[in-house]
Amino acid sequence: MIDTRSLDLSIDEILHDLIALINRMQAKRLVIDSLSGFELSLAPEFSEDFRGSLYRMIAELTGMGITILMTSELEDRYTDLRFSPFGSAFLADAIIVQRYIEIDGQFQRCISVVKIRGSQHSKDIHLFSINDDGIIIGESLSGYEGIMSGRPTVSE
Repeated sequence: MIDTRSLDLSIDEILHDLIALINRMQAKRLVIDSLSGFELSLAPEFSEDFRGSLYRMIAELTGMGITILMTSELEDRYTDLRFSPFGSAFLADAIIVQRYIEIDGQFQRCISVVKIRGSQHSKDIHLFSINDDGIIIGESLSGYEGIMSGRPTVSE
């Protein structure tokens, strides 16, 4: 684990440290949680070209055979279906969206697979919950419209 909160580095410096750590640990997977926090950890002069620098870093790491999971917190602007505040969705082989919605005056969680490169995946939006047994994927919300608006209505 590399805690970038106290660092003030360039992506190249972080990549150098990551590669050394990956080689030492013989890691196969890397998690960046989250892209927003990662950008904030960079020295200000390196934040301007964050998208380009992130692309180069991802290319280098995937070229090494590393699987990368990146999380990205988005503003809850339900009218704007963006999947990354950095315009970096093109980097992802898969995009899964999780969102809170209101149904019958209660917050519910929903999940949907937006993209899996080279796959004919389900486009359904499902309720999900997390409990002691793990993640429970529930029923499809096919009887609703406007789910991603945050306030779905029953389809007629």
